[in-house]
Amino acid sequence: MADKIVMPQLGESIAEGTIVKWLKSPGDAVKKDENVLLISTDKVEAEIPSPSAGVLLSIDVGAGETVPVGTVLGMVGESGEAVAPPKAAAENPVEKPAELPKSQSAPPVAPAPVPQSTPPVAFQVTAAPQGSRFLSPLVKKIAAEHQVPTQVLEQLPGSGRDSRLTKKDLLAHLANGIQNMSIAKASMPRRESGVVIPPGQSELIQPVSTMRRVIMENMIASRQQSAHVTTFFEVDYTQIDRVRAAHKERFKQEEGVALTYTTFLAAAISSTLKRHPYINAQIKDDEIIFKKDVHLGIAVAIEQPEPGLMVPVIRNSDQMNLRGLGRAIADIAVRVRSKKIKPDELSGGSFTITNPGNYGAVIGTPIINQPQVAILGVGQIKKQPVVLEHDSGDVIAIRNRGWLSLSFDHRLIDGATADIFMADLKQTLETWTAAP
Repeated sequence: MADKIVMPQLGESIAEGTIVKWLKSPGDAVKKDENVLLISTDKVEAEIPSPSAGVLLSIDVGAGETVPVGTVLGMVGESGEAVAPPKAAAENPVEKPAELPKSQSAPPVAPAPVPQSTPPVAFQVTAAPQGSRFLSPLVKKIAAEHQVPTQVLEQLPGSGRDSRLTKKDLLAHLANGIQNMSIAKASMPRRESGVVIPPGQSELIQPVSTMRRVIMENMIASRQQSAHVTTFFEVDYTQIDRVRAAHKERFKQEEGVALTYTTFLAAAISSTLKRHPYINAQIKDDEIIFKKDVHLGIAVAIEQPEPGLMVPVIRNSDQMNLRGLGRAIADIAVRVRSKKIKPDELSGGSFTITNPGNYGAVIGTPIINQPQVAILGVGQIKKQPVVLEHDSGDVIAIRNRGWLSLSFDHRLIDGATADIFMADLKQTLETWTAAP
């Protein structure tokens, strides 16, 4: 029985992908999990493995085509196995209505009026002619934002596979100010946060991207589905500061990554969740699914193709020590921002951490990452004057402190359950003594 190669779901906000290149040809032998094609989306560029060992029987979607998630891209099976021929039309054509008998023929329908003109979309890049250089969705999006003509994209040198133009190549071109067109630098629009306002205009209107549209839908759906409640706890990081000060240099030398507060938080959360099954759970229809293992999602900020967040998952984080977590956190952050994260690393989390404190936020009230039932927000950690109680009297000391917030689904988690979990997490952090 032949197996299908399917366009995967590359994260919560991705609805489609583009075939960059097939790495195998029909008739080529393939191993199970051997990469057979390269795909690209607005967020991720990834190689897709074969679902089984055998022979690549067919390629149903060619290079350069963009198709929805779930589309069958090709087939793998035994040599000589028959498969249905590729469809020339859309993968999921609209079903034709059954023909009526002549006596029951439907009355003719007047054709819909054709609009006289359609206003152009701001910064839309003209599609490259047939047979020209392949451009990934990400490269097209960046080019559109910076008004780089197709002719320039065709001429730029590429460092990707088979000299393909990559995001890095295009950004280097933009940074160097290389222009193969007769536009003076003085007339170039000002760029701030990836948004370009055309000269002489006071505003920019452009279509909502696929990524942003799905994020909008997910956020609204989460608020409508879950009964969001947030509780706040302040944490003293003095003990963690002592451990960091004693070991951070050796940790950096031996592991090649920094010993960060996020590493301690990930370790503390992973161990604490094991003692609080209602926090590490999901709701599905009329059932509660309690997770044995902790699969920790960590929100990572991205700037391209537009500002946003991705949530890669560290699987079985409860089975890792500080060293393993430190390496894993640094690795996923780098691979998310370089578009090297794997598709299956963006789903399957049982709990999520997001850290607005990195940008100076005192605290936040994050929205739950469905189908999970809770998410932790980490506020800014900074030195503060604190009143400490001693036998000899109260004293004022300087301590590193910060707020944590837990947004939870009140359908499953009661306030007491959430606060008991947070009190346990607070104590775990404030009494930390284990060396990495």
